[in-house]
Amino acid sequence: MSIKQYFRIRHLYHLIKNLLLDKQVIVKHKQYNEKTLLLIKTEAIGDYILFRNFIEQVKKSERFAGYRLILVGNELWKEMALAYDSPYVDAFIWINRNAFVKDFNYRKQLLKQVNDLQVEFAIQANYSREFLIGDSLVNASQARYRIGSKGDRLNEWTIFKKLADEWFTSLLSVNDEVLFEFDKNRVFFEAILGAEINMQLPIIPVTNKQSVNEIICFPGAGEAMKQWPIQKFATLLGQLYAVHQLPIRICGSGKEYELGEQLKLALPEAVVLNDCGKTSLSELCRAIASAKLLITNDSSAFHIAAAVSTPVLCVLMGRHYGRFAPYPKAANWVQTIYPDAFIAQLNNKQLQANATDFNAVVSIDEITVDAVFEQANTMLQQV
Repeated sequence: MSIKQYFRIRHLYHLIKNLLLDKQVIVKHKQYNEKTLLLIKTEAIGDYILFRNFIEQVKKSERFAGYRLILVGNELWKEMALAYDSPYVDAFIWINRNAFVKDFNYRKQLLKQVNDLQVEFAIQANYSREFLIGDSLVNASQARYRIGSKGDRLNEWTIFKKLADEWFTSLLSVNDEVLFEFDKNRVFFEAILGAEINMQLPIIPVTNKQSVNEIICFPGAGEAMKQWPIQKFATLLGQLYAVHQLPIRICGSGKEYELGEQLKLALPEAVVLNDCGKTSLSELCRAIASAKLLITNDSSAFHIAAAVSTPVLCVLMGRHYGRFAPYPKAANWVQTIYPDAFIAQLNNKQLQANATDFNAVVSIDEITVDAVFEQANTMLQQV
């Protein structure tokens, strides 16, 4: 049995088990708390950054004027949401995604908490919906109006997506073409609010930022296939320091601390600061907003830099092309670099569909240090 087959079987087990157990918790409502809105967004930090500006739009909209807005969010971005989104959210409910899928007592408690709210509206804001998390929370709400996106089958078995579709009172058919995620979110909320939203890019309103002559490197990634080899990062940073003499700060979660230590060993000690696991999300936003350049894998840092207008070079292997990267041309401070083999597919009309398929990948290892250095060096010269 392959690793992929093992995870699909395990996912199917959780789907069936939780579907049966959820029925013990969910109660249909005979009445609702008027002017209450449950907004559900439980995905990763990068997804949240491409979504969070629409919280304000919902709160200030004519359609939901005077509504009590309750946000169900991933606890990974709790600190950042509290720092930037509290003015628009009346109450937060935080979720640990792993526990919500695997720990029934934890799941039961959260589902009951959501069910007890008896909200009038529930909005599931994810295009690629998840049966076990976002969709289950919509079902638990038993809201009078349950709105979501028709979406795709990226995260689910067809039979379970069809079942979850029945849990919504309205499924919006957002543009199904490959569309940048921020634009996809904007189209979705414009349809719900019945009004145009004049925003083209995500914005994080960082205050008290100070310009710092340093390069920030974010060497980690959520998946191994998205992580450029650490040895190549070390060689690149050494070359950039030799030319520009700029100190280097390594950032990431505590899980990336060892990667930071590897980079420290490969470079002069006085040059590198390993900050992995030592900064909160809002502190990371301020650090990136103040830096001269960010060099990163496909990570939350990439989207943070885009939202605070800091020059950023992201090394990617091509998956999700057009949806999460590259950014629109208006964000000219955001640069990306892909393997030559991926670009060759992208430029070949017969291979374009394969290149942009969410499951199609080219090894990120194929990206050379010379290619990244050339682009990073040019960006530093222009700052």
